[in-house]
Amino acid sequence: RYPRSIVEVIESPPQAALGLLQQQEVEFYIGPELPNLTDFQFESILDDPLMACIPTEIYGGEKKLLLSDLLRYPLILLSRKTAVRGLVDRLTAAEGIEFKPQYEVESAQTAVALVCSGLGVCVVPGIAISRNDERMRVVPIDHRDAHRSVGIITARGYVHHSFSEQLMNLIRTNLRELAN
Repeated sequence: RYPRSIVEVIESPPQAALGLLQQQEVEFYIGPELPNLTDFQFESILDDPLMACIPTEIYGGEKKLLLSDLLRYPLILLSRKTAVRGLVDRLTAAEGIEFKPQYEVESAQTAVALVCSGLGVCVVPGIAISRNDERMRVVPIDHRDAHRSVGIITARGYVHHSFSEQLMNLIRTNLRELAN
């Protein structure tokens, strides 16, 4: 579509991405809204609920799960340096619950792969899940704050190149379609 464009995609945890934005090594970051973004601008594109992925063989037909319900399963959680884990830890602390994960992984895809192997239950953002896998069931977390806003983060005051604006427009469109 844009034959003369060269795009470098860097996968990075949110805090590292903010450093790349500050140093102007990247023009924008697609990710969750973070606290204390004073030097940055966040444009929300979609609301992303937290979901539990449960191996089919131990799925009991639940339509929703409370955070406390997850204590009965071997847990697979994302690493503490991820925004999702920070959200999960804040929610559980507010309820007086402490998760003791059996596995901690860097990516949602790894967590889902472990679930599909029957090793436990994971909590990941809905946007990271393919719901077409018969080896697991996806169940929403029943908590009013078990979601996050995902969007585009840019350095405040930075003027973007026209190619970047076009790419951000494509991303906005595709993420909104994904949410519907």
